Amino acid sequence: MARHQKTQDIIDAARAILEAHHPMTVRQVYYRLVAAQVIDNTRSRYQAVSKAVVAARQEGTIPWEWIEDRLRRPRAVSMWKDVADFAETARHAYRRDVWATQPRLVEVWLEKDALSGIFEDVLEPYGVTLHVGRGYDGWDSLYNAASHYTGWQGPVTILYFGDFDPSGRDMVRSLGERLSFFETSPEIIICAILRSDIDEYNLPPDFTKPTDSRRKGFVARHGDMAVELDALPVDVLQDRIRQQVETRMDLNALARTREQERRDRQVIMKLLEAA
Repeated sequence: MARHQKTQDIIDAARAILEAHHPMTVRQVYYRLVAAQVIDNTRSRYQAVSKAVVAARQEGTIPWEWIEDRLRRPRAVSMWKDVADFAETARHAYRRDVWATQPRLVEVWLEKDALSGIFEDVLEPYGVTLHVGRGYDGWDSLYNAASHYTGWQGPVTILYFGDFDPSGRDMVRSLGERLSFFETSPEIIICAILRSDIDEYNLPPDFTKPTDSRRKGFVARHGDMAVELDALPVDVLQDRIRQQVETRMDLNALARTREQERRDRQVIMKLLEAA
């Protein structure tokens, strides 16, 4: 059965996008297609993209590993082939505490778990903790974070990444208010999506949800538009994360810590070899 030309156009454009950067989520691919004017920004078109990507992966046009689904990861039990295999894991797993020499604690809070893979990859070299809220954070996670902040001797900065919509902005307010309940008031900086991002990167806007109780104030301030964080190009998002983190960390102190970490790993290997 011949494939509809519109579906083939979606597959061809999606593959070109993924060739430039992968892995991506289906929603990220969708927003890149909207920005490229391959499709309209509608729910039915999103479903069409999802089905087209599945078909393309099944036939081998798009490699399976080019698409990621962070919400459906298996939770595997860690196991090793033998002691030598575990020793190699121990060597790579060792991390020296970078925050022992940093004047400021920096953490990243992310609204969406689907994008956590991108954040984890960028933040790993800096040792920055990532909090994934999946919307409004629960009190338990806020209590744990606040306990950590109150025990820190120095300023604390939260870099917040979320949607540009009434709820996304209100989550920032809620985060600050509920952390203050535990008598901690970290600096909270909205890093994305910014209003300026929409124009600069030609991000496809949608209308705000009429049922959102926070809509009126948001529309009065920003206009009737909503853009998901997934719409920001991956390379822009990665650069934004790095820039925001590096601006607030002592990079010289970080480099010294990583060098000491390298020497520590050599000691660990000698101990393991002698055991």
